Amino acid sequence: TAEALYRQAADQGDTDALYRLALLRQQAGDWETAEALYRQAADHGDTRALARLALLREEAGDREGAEAVTRQIADHGTTDALYSLAKVREEAGDCETAEALARQAADQGDVRALYGLAVMRRQAGDWEGAKALARQAADHSTPDAVYGLAEMRQRVGDREAVEALYRQPVDHSGTDALYHLIVSREEAGDCETAEALAQQAAGHGDVRALYRLAVMREEAGDCETAEALYRQAADQGDVRALARLALLREEAGDREGAEALVQQAAGHGDIRALYRLAVMREEAGDCATAEALYRQAADHGTNDPHSYVAELPKVLSKLWPYGLDPDGTPTPPW
Repeated sequence: TAEALYRQAADQGDTDALYRLALLRQQAGDWETAEALYRQAADHGDTRALARLALLREEAGDREGAEAVTRQIADHGTTDALYSLAKVREEAGDCETAEALARQAADQGDVRALYGLAVMRRQAGDWEGAKALARQAADHSTPDAVYGLAEMRQRVGDREAVEALYRQPVDHSGTDALYHLIVSREEAGDCETAEALAQQAAGHGDVRALYRLAVMREEAGDCETAEALYRQAADQGDVRALARLALLREEAGDREGAEALVQQAAGHGDIRALYRLAVMREEAGDCATAEALYRQAADHGTNDPHSYVAELPKVLSKLWPYGLDPDGTPTPPW
């Protein structure tokens, strides 16, 4: 069980396992054991455990003990524990105390706490206070805060401010944060901004963004640009781009080029490319080629427990209802 594994890890000195074991004991209603384990974890420097201890003492009616642990948190020399306690209080529904603790952590320079406060204010309906706090956090170069502020501006239709904020994180947090932002903008239906950001990230060398940009161009009907972008992504090691290229080549009537690309993709572990081309060949009436491709997909799929060819079993049962003999030939009817 998870508890047994955590206990084993804790016995070997894993502080995180101690904390998680304490959580399990607390959830099981064994508060006495949970408190003892939290104290052990706290003694080993886990500030989250201090936050949980304070809550346990308070729930036990020991306000004095809870305040003593809270003072211990404040004296600990780190804002992590204060902010952890704020989150614990928020989870318990004590938003007033949570906000007070988050403010204390923010006053000591914890930028996460500033953004956490902004979220609390937003949830309380105080949009002006939330915006002010998010802007404070954004000034400290925290991507989450920048995006949070951008989301607030988006809600009130301030597109110019949104776009300026979305571009700000690139200067200090690299392309990873920007890529997640691209996905977020796409999901929100803001394709224009998503594409502009994808171009920006691709220019910074993010091959994931290059692939998404190619998909956007393909969906917009610009297959020529899409193909060029897929080739760039494939050259930089993105196997998914090979499969997309194969489908574009097939649609363009380049059957030989399509097959070469799916074989290349399959060689890199993408069995879906074989399957998709097989479906296209079957729909075009080329059953012999489709069957050969399905066989290849089956051969790869049986050796690949992580294959995503979800429809393959149904296809195989349709093609070979009695299965295959050991030599690979279809089994005749029984």
